[in-house]
This record gives sequence, C-alpha cells and structure tokens, in this order.
Amino acid sequence: MMNVRVIFLIVLGVLLCRVEAFAQQALPQSQQSGSAEVLRDAAKLRAEHREDAAATLLEHYLQTHPEDADVSVELARIREARGNADAAKELLWQALRASPNSPPANLMLGSMLLAEHHDPEAMDRFETMLAIVPHSADARAGELAAVTELAVRMREEGHPERALLALKHSQTYLYDDPQLLLELGIQLNELGNPAGAVDVLKTAQKLQPDGLQISYALARAEFSKQDMAAAESGFRAYLEKRPGDPTAHFGLGRVLEAVQRMDEARTEFQRSIELQPLQTESYYELGDIELKAGHDAEAGQLLAKVLARDARHGGALTDMGEIDFRRKDFAGAEQWLSKAEAVAPAYPPAHYYRGLALARLGRKDEAEGELKKATELDHQQQGSFAAKDSHAAPDKP
Repeated sequence: MMNVRVIFLIVLGVLLCRVEAFAQQALPQSQQSGSAEVLRDAAKLRAEHREDAAATLLEHYLQTHPEDADVSVELARIREARGNADAAKELLWQALRASPNSPPANLMLGSMLLAEHHDPEAMDRFETMLAIVPHSADARAGELAAVTELAVRMREEGHPERALLALKHSQTYLYDDPQLLLELGIQLNELGNPAGAVDVLKTAQKLQPDGLQISYALARAEFSKQDMAAAESGFRAYLEKRPGDPTAHFGLGRVLEAVQRMDEARTEFQRSIELQPLQTESYYELGDIELKAGHDAEAGQLLAKVLARDARHGGALTDMGEIDFRRKDFAGAEQWLSKAEAVAPAYPPAHYYRGLALARLGRKDEAEGELKKATELDHQQQGSFAAKDSHAAPDKP
C-alpha cells in the first residue's frame, strides 16, 4: 500500500509540471493578437533562459492590459519558479478576477494551495476547473490529493464525520474514481455504516477489478456487516495474491472465529504472528479463544504478551479479570476489570464481570450499577458482548 504522503508528492509534482503546457494550449479564441505575440515572445525568451527579460515583457504588457488572464498566469509561473509564491498567487487571483473560469489560473493556483496544504481552498480551484473540463486528469488528480489529505487530517484531529463529509463532497466530481470511493468506503465502515461501505466499495471494485486495497477494504466491510461468507471469500481471494499480509490473515481469523471454526481461526492468527511477531491483536484473539475453551493457563500466557506490549488493551484486561474471577480471586478480578473500564468505558463485558466480582465482594449497590451499565451498553451496541473490542487489525511494530 503506497504511503499517502508519497502519493501526494507525486501528484503535486505532476500538476506543477503540467501547468505550463496547459497555459500554452488554453488560449481563448477571443485572445487579442497582441497577447498571443507577447506570450510567444516570452516563451522564446524563457527557452533562451532569459527569465528576467521575459518577466519584464509580461509586466509591461499587463500595465496596459491588467485583465489579460493568460499573461498574468505566465508571469505567475515565472514568479513561482523564482520562489516568490506570494507574488505568483496575487497574479493568479488577478487573472481569476478578470476571468473566473480560466482553466490554467485555477489549475496553477489549486496546485500552489495544495502544496501549502490549504486543502479546502485548493479543492475550490480544482472543482472550478472540473466544472469547465470534467475529465481534466490534472484537476481530478489535484482534487483527489487535496481531499485525501484533508480527510486524513480530520481523522487525526478526531473529526471522522468531517472526513466523511469532505469525501462525499468530492464524490460529486470524482464519482467514478476508484481511489476516492475506496477512501469513502473505509470511512463509512469506520463510522458504523458497513452496508453503505459495501455498496461504495463494490462500485469501486467494478471500476478497478484488480485493486487489492479495494478487495481488502471490502472484506473488512463485509465482516462489519456480519456477512461472514462474503467476508471469508474476500479475505481468501485477497490472500491468494498477498499471502504475506499479516493483517489479512488476522481478518480471516476473526471471520473464522465468529463462525466457530476455532482450529482454522487459530491457524490464521498464528500465521499472522509468524509474519509480524511484534503485535498484540493476534495474541489477544488466541488468548480469548483459549479462555472460551476453558484453558485459563494458556490464555493467561497469551494475554500477558498482549499486556506487555500494550498495558491499556481493554479486551486483554477484561479477560485477565475473568481468569481471576474463575479462580475465585474476586479482589484481583475487580482490579483488572476496573483498569479495563478506565481504558474501554464502552466495553460491556468489563462492566458485566466487574459487577459479578463486586457482588462476590459484598458491594451490592456497586455491583447492581455495573450490571445495569453492561446491559445498557450491550443494547446500545446491539449485542457487542461478542465483538470483544474495537481493534480490527494487528498493530504495527
């Protein structure tokens, strides 16, 4: 999977390189002969590496023709190449005041704003361009780069719903772009709309049948939708092409665990660990399987590996509490489960088992409160006692 930053830089470089060609080709038919001659002469001077002379020529023309958008764009290109971004942007705004729909002005300004990470403003420019030239490859690439960066930043700042809105907005212009649909599908799934995610990702898959990222995201969305047959098929198809992906083995293990094919699930989690030893999630799932099978000693060893790497793992803390509860160490269980509640307050099993432990310790009122809270959370989450915790893939080393 290519890093988002690498994709961003590649797209930006292509956009900036292609603005010059677009500016040269996009002269309107109504352009006065004087403007065409000035642009031709300026291009010749630049080809001879006489940038200052070209700039002087363009400046002189703009003194008497400030409304000429194409000459403003050409001068902006020189200013930007010389490192004077502010002067270049002012010239581009001047061009857009004279000709709001100027394709080269919108494209160049959008590219500069994108380079400065002013993503919403860059999107405005690319979308203006797309309203004029709907299939402009440069504008489409710019729009995708800007909205992807914006969505990532919104998620990092704790606003996933804003990321979703931004992606849906760009879908108006990039409705047939598989990468945009992939990002949108992932965001829908993360925000608890797996049915919507599946629909979007199936559309993306039709547009790009060999897209492995799309196949993987679709399998995860099918799992979230509880369509285990489709999820298993999707993970297996993905693993045929990417057998060395530990996260896909983990995902397949989750599917097999959900349908009670425990031996097969163990095999997938163990394979995930072989491929990526420094992780917590496959160890946790194996520990949870052993716990459910009544193998408390084996479960404890596996869960200890989880907590050695992530002391705030809510699922592992809860399972350790359950082990102590079975040993009738109710005080120890209550301590584990109290820690679990602190890091995963919306996880029903932590409240449920802590309620049982408190009842055995004679703390009746607290026990009733915990059991009530567990029931309320379980109803809200529609039976998430079986969901264990929010982790969805092995963590990175």
